[in-house]
Amino acid sequence: MSALIKIDDKHVPAWRIAWISDLPHFCGSADCTREGQYEVRLDNGESVWGNQEERNAALESLETWQEGK
Repeated sequence: MSALIKIDDKHVPAWRIAWISDLPHFCGSADCTREGQYEVRLDNGESVWGNQEERNAALESLETWQEGK
């Protein structure tokens, strides 16, 4: 099992992920480029954004990584 999780076009080390949003982003701004995407917050305040499939895959990978499988 790899400790790297692919989100968008990035391979993110699992240990850097602080949290993953449960709901897609919605702010209502006409110029928002993140509408409908899920935020994955990293340990240093950075964020990466992914679609629902990437979010679900990241959650599964984190659970598997944490269990040591």
